[in-house]
This record gives sequence, structure tokens and C-alpha cells, in this order.
Amino acid sequence: MYEVECKNIGMAECTYIGKGATIDEVKQKALAHARIVHKDVLASMTPKQLEEMDRLLTSKIRQIA
Repeated sequence: MYEVECKNIGMAECTYIGKGATIDEVKQKALAHARIVHKDVLASMTPKQLEEMDRLLTSKIRQIA
């Protein structure tokens, strides 16, 4: 099982925690969350910033019990 916390990806006030059986599943859930809750932030990002955010997201996913 893996998880990622939105607050660890730059959204300090967000309490969302995405969990899944695989890294890809966690990434998909986190991105779906961001598209709904943080759509204004995503809309203001450049393609380069989006790539950097994707790398940061991947690096912040951690394995849990």
C-alpha cells in the first residue's frame, strides 16, 4: 500500500491523503483530487511547472504498511 499527502506537494492547508495499492493508483487519485479541489492552481501552472509537480508528486509517494 502507498500514500501521498497533498500538504507535502505544496498545498499546506489541504488534508487530502491519497492511498492505493500501487504508485500509479496513488498518482491517479491525487491528480483526480487536484483537478477538482485545486483546479485554479493547476490552471495557472505552465507546462514546465506541471512537469515539476508530477516529479514532486512521484517523489512524495511513500510505502505504508
